[in-house]
Amino acid sequence: MSLRSNGEWILPEEKIEGDIVRYLLKKRGVEDIDAYLNPSLEDIPDSSKLYNSKKAAKSILEAVNNGQKIVIHGDFDSDGICASAILWEFLYRELAQFLDKKVDVVPYIPSRIEQGYGLTKDSLEDVLKLGANLLISVDCGVRDEKLILEYMHKGLSFVITDHHQPPQDLSAKLRYPLVHQMYPNHEYPYLEICGAAVVFLLVQEIRKQAGMEYEITEDTKGLDLVAMATITDIMPLLGVNRIFVKYGLNQIRGRKRKGLEYLTLRAGVNPKDIASYHLGYVLGPRINAAGRIGSPLDAVKLLVSNDEKLYQEIAEELESLNFQRQQLTTNTKEEALALVGDLSRNKAIFILGKDWHDGIIGLVAGKLQEEYHRPVIVATYNADSIKGSARSISGFNITEALGTLSEYLERYGGHELAAGFTAKKDTVNEFKKEFIKLANRDISKEQLITKTKVDILLDTNDVNKKLVDELDKLEPLGSKNQKPVLCLQNLVVFKKVVMGKEENHLKLLVKGDGIDLLQLILFNAQEDVNVLEKDSVIDVVGYPDINVWNNIESIQFKVKEWRFSN
Repeated sequence: MSLRSNGEWILPEEKIEGDIVRYLLKKRGVEDIDAYLNPSLEDIPDSSKLYNSKKAAKSILEAVNNGQKIVIHGDFDSDGICASAILWEFLYRELAQFLDKKVDVVPYIPSRIEQGYGLTKDSLEDVLKLGANLLISVDCGVRDEKLILEYMHKGLSFVITDHHQPPQDLSAKLRYPLVHQMYPNHEYPYLEICGAAVVFLLVQEIRKQAGMEYEITEDTKGLDLVAMATITDIMPLLGVNRIFVKYGLNQIRGRKRKGLEYLTLRAGVNPKDIASYHLGYVLGPRINAAGRIGSPLDAVKLLVSNDEKLYQEIAEELESLNFQRQQLTTNTKEEALALVGDLSRNKAIFILGKDWHDGIIGLVAGKLQEEYHRPVIVATYNADSIKGSARSISGFNITEALGTLSEYLERYGGHELAAGFTAKKDTVNEFKKEFIKLANRDISKEQLITKTKVDILLDTNDVNKKLVDELDKLEPLGSKNQKPVLCLQNLVVFKKVVMGKEENHLKLLVKGDGIDLLQLILFNAQEDVNVLEKDSVIDVVGYPDINVWNNIESIQFKVKEWRFSN
């Protein structure tokens, strides 16, 4: 992999003067800077604004009071796992204690491999076998109206909670409660929230109707898991999502959820240092590994268990599964790369493999999308089905594209930039052809050019601890609210050090406008090792941070892209 830029850098016209944080926020169009820097839980819109939350809360409380069996039907990704944990923990522990009665509720998550995403006949038959009277879906179900009605005739009641894009033909008036931020007319002020956030808000509405304390405070249970799900489901870190993540991170740092604390320590991270990065790239992948190649219910147990032996055993298992997931992803990506083919005529990639792991293809699609900057579908033919995962670029809504081609699909769902599907076997080649044709028609050449918008031009003597401390005020950062892109120009390489067992990382000492040398770090830059040499003159974009080694702090600049100076 190379970090050398093959796209366009859009540089600011001048260097910044004054308060760097306020400059950046004004540039990003933030109107209330003080509210951004000091997000308040009071700014979370009330749960009653979430359409059908009152009706759903009433249905759930009736089932509890009547002693009915409740099954929480989740999804096998981090969002579904976190949402299942939030709802089960509340019903089984908090509500049961408040009402002084046992609540008969169990979590259920289908097998990714054997049953697939969401509500299926197979998973609903499992739920019936569990003796369920009421099924509460979390992070799934919005596209399953017909199936739900079929099982309502069999005596099963439903409360559906979801956040995925609703189908266009969804009934305006459903026969069951659908708690969804977009249904029916975008009632909730924020349209991009994760499934765990929808469940968290529903829990507050149940609290309200049950006569419990419902005001959201720093100690309200579940904020930590909403933060995890918000980051792993790549929700925009603006508005309510930023509030969830800020206060959820505080809960995680407080070590109140013992299973999550142990998982954090097992991953080699001090809980007090947890940031949004760790949720997305350290803890999130370990939770997701359970749903990808293991048992997602184990991850739910990890998050809700108070049994030290149990959560430690599960954490160890997730650590092992995550390593296996990494190896599978690497191997599958190598096989997929061999099938990419000539991209000179096509603006999208469609790869169909055989016997690839269903839980890995989404990761491979994401990596190929990053590498080639174009929509990617990676599908695999396993036994008697074809399952696929899609990732896209800005301006090409992948879920809408699949909807246009739904005649070739058995089921599909997702967001603007990510989706999953099951394809019909006998027309998969035609589906591939039509998908490529659609992408070639709707995607402009301009969209395929990566554009790196630089926020700030700096000199090397500007990169210091004060700068790092100032930029930390912008946290938490993430999707649609990324870390600022900083640029340093005309750096002369003074020394090069190749690092890593595979010799794929670089440390460069460079001379810029300042007196001192600055340390640059380039991760996963194996193709750059023999290109960058002493006395090379380069421009870089990236972000500064503090490196700690043997209790000694030093400033370094993590390079995202580089190019030779003009």
